[in-house]
Amino acid sequence: MKTKIFYFSLLILASLSACKKDKKEDDPTPSPSSDSVLVDFVNVLAKPNYADIRDKAALLNDAIVDLNANVNTTTLASAQLAWRNVRVPWEQAEGYLFGPAEDYNYDPATDTWPVNTTELDSLLSSNNPLELSDIDQLQYSLKGYHPIEYVLFGVGGSRTPSELTARHLKYVASLSQSLYNATDSLVKDWDTFDDHLTTAGIGSPRYSTRKDAFLAIVGAMKGICDEVANGKMKDPYDNLDSTLVESQYAHNATTDFVNNIVGIENAYFSRYNGVYGNSLHDMVNDINSALDNTIQVKITNAIAALQAIDPNYGLAIFTQAGQIITARQAINDLSVSLSDLNYFIEINITN
Repeated sequence: MKTKIFYFSLLILASLSACKKDKKEDDPTPSPSSDSVLVDFVNVLAKPNYADIRDKAALLNDAIVDLNANVNTTTLASAQLAWRNVRVPWEQAEGYLFGPAEDYNYDPATDTWPVNTTELDSLLSSNNPLELSDIDQLQYSLKGYHPIEYVLFGVGGSRTPSELTARHLKYVASLSQSLYNATDSLVKDWDTFDDHLTTAGIGSPRYSTRKDAFLAIVGAMKGICDEVANGKMKDPYDNLDSTLVESQYAHNATTDFVNNIVGIENAYFSRYNGVYGNSLHDMVNDINSALDNTIQVKITNAIAALQAIDPNYGLAIFTQAGQIITARQAINDLSVSLSDLNYFIEINITN
């Protein structure tokens, strides 16, 4: 099912020959070329992942339309579930946040946190019509995932249908349409950006070498490690301040963190929704199986350590100091191994 494009773009240095995995002479599966890994990163992982975000944002918008038409416990719960569902692919895509999401500020425009509830409540009390065009003009902190979360879940995650005013409903309807439009634009921008990766080293205007493209991918993987361990987790923990927690109203922060690391795993394996492509894992395992094993173990350890933390991270910062310290260390350990992966690319991909 995989398309194999065989180019001899990997130089195996003599100093690494002792680490190279032995291949049987009759092994019918050659090592993947760096070209094919980049092609599959785009077509097996990135584009399906971003399309999944858009599709789930559409389902969220539909659920909020239903909520506006008939406010009750069932429609509110359906909208809340749809919000949780769209967070999964979005947070996984943060595992390799570069390209259009970074170039055109899709990340801050849709995922700025924490919510400034004073400004948000002031907006709800104002005369702003809250039409789609009005939402698009708002500052980042007043649109995207987390204002939607605030309306749907409320402080403490205890929102009831009777608390939703006409202004809440108007605001969240325009917010969800705006979010869908942003995710749809992101998909379209990836349709243009994909050539930057698939032609790296052979005409790409962004990446003059394939090495540059791989360093961008691994740099993004390392970047989310730092953001999770030393930002998302550290700031609320150090300050013992649950208002600094991402996804605090839905008590979804720990799940977000797990999905960030799953996104790194997806990037390493060129994997999405059970479909695998030619990958960094294949390249590394063929040349340095010890490094490949270490990266896999560190990913597994980081995910397991995060899963030991209460889903309500705003509570965990007061009750699970040990688990939080362990998880942050596991993520930082993974980051060290990704630095080793960066070095692997520097010395093995020559053009």
